[in-house]
Amino acid sequence: MELLYLGFYLPTNLVARHPQLNGAGQLWESRLLHNLHINSEIRTVSILDRKIQLEKSDHENPNHYFLQGKFSKDIQAPLSFSDLREKYIAWRKQGWKPECFFVYNSHPIGNAFVRFLAKNDPDIKRILFFLDSKYFGEEIGFFKRLRLRLKPFHWFDEAMIPYFHGIASASFSSKRFCDDRRIPWHWFPGGAQADDLLENVGSPNMDGIKQIGYFGSHSDYAGLRELIDAFKNNANLPLTLSIAGEGSQTKELQESTASDSRIQWVGFFNERRDLGQWASSCHVFVNPRPSGYGNENNFPSKVFDYMQLGRCILSSVTPTLKHAFGDSMIWYDAKHPQALSKALVDISEMSTTDLLRKGEVLREKYSQDYSWSGTVNNLKDWIRNL
Repeated sequence: MELLYLGFYLPTNLVARHPQLNGAGQLWESRLLHNLHINSEIRTVSILDRKIQLEKSDHENPNHYFLQGKFSKDIQAPLSFSDLREKYIAWRKQGWKPECFFVYNSHPIGNAFVRFLAKNDPDIKRILFFLDSKYFGEEIGFFKRLRLRLKPFHWFDEAMIPYFHGIASASFSSKRFCDDRRIPWHWFPGGAQADDLLENVGSPNMDGIKQIGYFGSHSDYAGLRELIDAFKNNANLPLTLSIAGEGSQTKELQESTASDSRIQWVGFFNERRDLGQWASSCHVFVNPRPSGYGNENNFPSKVFDYMQLGRCILSSVTPTLKHAFGDSMIWYDAKHPQALSKALVDISEMSTTDLLRKGEVLREKYSQDYSWSGTVNNLKDWIRNL
């Protein structure tokens, strides 16, 4: 199978030079592409952050093409689409034609290229990896809709989905949307993958105060602020909170917690093995996604890392996570303001042995079912049958 992929993936050498850009999306895409490449030829097009400066050596792989952003996002889209179209035409003149085109999430450049393919190479299967959307399923007011529509190369999800032969989605909330339009839909949450993260995980202390662990983005949609507030609002909560990662809110949140000795900041880990070593001190991991921000339409990939680490997971309820893991996790409803605080109190009252046992059961029950190789093989089978 010959494949063309458009996304935000960075090759290893670029990630090494720009480690702060190696977030959850980068890890997700790299694992996806690695497994797609097995028994397939894949050519990759990457949309780069404007901060990244390419070196001559970055251009040596003929199967990897970069779209360098030089201007604002709205100005960049038409220019990058033009570059991509010309590169694709050159590949076609060389005799290469993909059987399938994948695009990572809905964005202006991808939307424009999908429309181009639909007109010029309609027999190529066009697949959207629909991972999240801020506006999906929401009623958008007239003026907001007008403002968004006036942006260059902007089409709403409902206008673009009919251009695809199939939607591979991490969220069950998108299934009804596709069913109503008779667009083939496939659940694709990604997967769990054992790596050097696991080789460095030890056992936490069995006595004393339990430690809650959080790693990931420090931004509104991730819910770190809500997690910190739940700690700050209960000065007697017998837990500690260890926070890894970074983001737009890091400095502000660090300053607001400077007087609370229960909250520790460990920074950004450049290496996966460092993350594994840090995780050894944690008894529970938390996924505190708040209500809104499109969180009902996504599947946070870090939950798989949490699961692989063999720790109990406390998570806000989203339809897809609940469907995937059922009663194996500890849940709270983020729509209720005090729900997270109550869940933390409940965890503080549970025995360390019971918490760690829940984590082991979670890993043993789901690691095999959600392996990257398994989910990608299922994806390829689904595409062949479209």
